[in-house]
Amino acid sequence: MNDSLQYPELPRKTWADKVQAIFEILILSGPISTLLTVFILYPFNKKGATNPLSDARLFCLFVLVESGICLLFLAAILKFHRETLIGLGLKWHRWKLHLLIGLMTIPFLFIISAAVATFFRLFLPQYFIEKNPIFELVQNPQQLILIIISALIAGGIKEELQRAFVITRFRLHLGGAWLGLTVWSFAFGLGHYIQGVQGIVVATVYGFAFGLLYILSGSLTAPIIAHGIYDALVLVAYWFLRSNI
Repeated sequence: MNDSLQYPELPRKTWADKVQAIFEILILSGPISTLLTVFILYPFNKKGATNPLSDARLFCLFVLVESGICLLFLAAILKFHRETLIGLGLKWHRWKLHLLIGLMTIPFLFIISAAVATFFRLFLPQYFIEKNPIFELVQNPQQLILIIISALIAGGIKEELQRAFVITRFRLHLGGAWLGLTVWSFAFGLGHYIQGVQGIVVATVYGFAFGLLYILSGSLTAPIIAHGIYDALVLVAYWFLRSNI
């Protein structure tokens, strides 16, 4: 793919540039937006703010508020640097090709999930998880729709913009896009700690796959499509197959 993120040699950056890049990555990494979300929601629903997995509606509200805060941080940082979402890869150039690439990636995501689950079942049964705690929240079609919407916004959009920003900052200031992809993939996996060790491993591999799509395609279209549709399909599949799980 000729659209891959290949750039001319960058000018040497100062330590101030590197420190600023690290600071901006930390702002967008999740803990700050999560703490702010707890602070915002706590007066209205203490249980939902501290334990969003207690109810599907509370979970969706928590996820959407956290995503909104994170995207506001991103918008502010981009505006400060006079950068745009287009610069991160959110563009329409050759979108049909990137759409196709994203769709073709989805079967491989299912294969990855099945392979990791099989590995844990056989070799690390103490960490094997039969059911995803997030899926357990789905008890009726309305909750299913709410969680799918949350997954599309938080996973398909927010997390991919996050990843693109982090990889770009590493490319510009911190050792290159490939280092950024590696570091953020592990951080992305750890961010899924509520899904257990198995969930962390799956999310780490997925994070690397989505980042790889972004770097090789030079566009956010492929990873957004792959991530968003995969999450939606998994939720729908769980809903229809839940009686057999």
